[in-house]
Order: sequence, then structure tokens, then C-alpha cells
Amino acid sequence: MSATLYDPAITDPTLPPLVQTGDAIFQRSTLLITRRGWCQGQGLLYVGSPHDPQAASLVGALAWAATGDAESCGAEVRAALAAVRARLDPHNSAFFSDWELVCAWNDTPARTRQQTIALLQSCRYPTLPLPRRGDRLEG
Repeated sequence: MSATLYDPAITDPTLPPLVQTGDAIFQRSTLLITRRGWCQGQGLLYVGSPHDPQAASLVGALAWAATGDAESCGAEVRAALAAVRARLDPHNSAFFSDWELVCAWNDTPARTRQQTIALLQSCRYPTLPLPRRGDRLEG
């Protein structure tokens, strides 16, 4: 995707400028879900346009935050998915790809928007301890 097609000021002027760092991707994902909404259901990535989502799943929010396109799966998106997987499956014991594991976690029926935001924040600050079972972050 060309950089000229994506202008954060056009899609949401309240979001900080796009900076290709892990922290910025998680911050922008959190802001998208907080301000516009979160969705789930059988791999649904976003509601609205891929370049201007009105709600996004965890995967869609990460893709949009990294590239400006909620359908993208470039290197930045794969790196963000791997970071999320490391939080969800620290021993890498699940027999799923990063994409499948993150989608399955997002689409768990009892999952909440607040849990999704908490997960993104834990990825943003990787030195934070992993959430305990009582914190209801697990899948």
C-alpha cells in the first residue's frame, strides 16, 4: 500500500501520527477500539471500510494501526500478531498460527472490549506482569 493513501489526519485527526514502532501500533490499536468500537465473530476484522473502520476486531485494529488497512497482513502486522501471541501463549504451546490464535481469542463468546484493551496495553508495556486468572484476560 502506498503511503500517500493513508493519512491519519483524514481517518481520525484525534489519533497520534503513525510511527512504526511496536508501542505506537498497540497505542493506535487501543485508541481505535476505545473510540470507534470493537467487533467479533468468525474472523470479522472490521465494520465500515478497511481504511476507516468504525469498529475493529483485535486483528483488524492491529492491521489498521500498523498499515492503515484493516485487511493488511504485512511484516508489521505479523510482528504485532507475534507480540500478542507471546502474551496469550507465552510457552508457544498452541497448535495455531499467530493469526488463528489471536482471532480465536478475540471471538471467544464471553470476550469483552475491556479485555481486548487490557491485552493491547499489556503488549504495549511488555515489562508488565502477565494478567492473572482473576483479571479475566485469559481465553
